[in-house]
Amino acid sequence: MEKFERLLKLAASAVALVVPCILLSGFSYHIGYIFTFGLSHELINKDMSDVLVESWYIGVLGAEWLLTKWPFFLGFFVFLVVSGLAAFLFARHAKENSKDWLFKALSKENQGKKIFGITQWHWCQLGGMANELFSWLAYPILIVSIALVLVGFSYQRGQYDAEKQMQIYTKSGCQNEEKVGSCTYLLDTSKNNQVIAKGILISANDKKVALYNSKVEVWILLDSYLIRKDK
Repeated sequence: MEKFERLLKLAASAVALVVPCILLSGFSYHIGYIFTFGLSHELINKDMSDVLVESWYIGVLGAEWLLTKWPFFLGFFVFLVVSGLAAFLFARHAKENSKDWLFKALSKENQGKKIFGITQWHWCQLGGMANELFSWLAYPILIVSIALVLVGFSYQRGQYDAEKQMQIYTKSGCQNEEKVGSCTYLLDTSKNNQVIAKGILISANDKKVALYNSKVEVWILLDSYLIRKDK
């Protein structure tokens, strides 16, 4: 029962950490994307919960990156195995050669051998203090580090995708059939689906839509307006 409760708490902690990170990555991507076009976030406001598509996109890119780095992780795993095996062989060799100072119980009265001018007992005390300090600082540092990496990577990816979209539009506009998927059309259903505007979709909510067609245009969404990827 205690083991199950421990696993449940661990799963809850993982969810509490992962979900905000996913939303943060999507929001950072969105900010980097619209800022590159020159659009202010306040003009078409979106909350973190409105950028789930961007969050999943960043997640797929992250998974793809991890898959391309599998030789590195395999090498790191092999290094850990070899290091553990080397430590085991060293300890066994020391014990066989009567170097029992490595295995004696240390205390204030029996402080053991000096290493770099400091006794083994003092090294253990320093190690305990360092471990306690690390246990206090490791979790906050890990969270902040993950957040910074996600924000930086997602923001830069948003900038990259926006610049790529602008380059495609500059070369082909919405005329090239191969690039038409990059364009979004604003249609007026009250006028037989007349095209009001077209271009790259920058951002949209239930009130406004921003398109790029060599310049940024922001349109208020009337009841008769419809946003589509094709005419």
